[in-house]
Amino acid sequence: MRKQKGFSLIELLIVVGIIGAITAIAVPSYSNYKKKSDVTASVASVKSLLTKAELHLAEGTSKSLQTFVEALSGSANSYNVGLGTIVGTAGTAAVGTTAAVPGKLTFTFNAGQSFATKTVIFTRGVEAWSCALHADIKNEFTDIKGCS
Repeated sequence: MRKQKGFSLIELLIVVGIIGAITAIAVPSYSNYKKKSDVTASVASVKSLLTKAELHLAEGTSKSLQTFVEALSGSANSYNVGLGTIVGTAGTAAVGTTAAVPGKLTFTFNAGQSFATKTVIFTRGVEAWSCALHADIKNEFTDIKGCS
């Protein structure tokens, strides 16, 4: 009788089943982790520009968040940061009974990203910046650092 070498079919099937079970657990966890890291990166991208934006606004009366983004990109009011683009919206001062409209920096995810075309909006208030997540992002993640 010859000595058997290698693995039997049942042993190989057991190993394939174990690998399949581990994959079924790991892939959804990784997908959720990737989505959260994309949102955190978008918030960090905009937050890193807030101090520069404040300095830009302090330089003169004709400065706005729109001109700030134009200065970053070189021409258009659209600054690409990899995951998406940042667009500046010029605010308006209060006139008569019309209330002031605050300026905004809006991050929009590129197509193909976790939250394609969804936005993270930073609004410049009187004393501080506030952050708002798109409803789809907010429903999925409530604990994004730097944005509530």
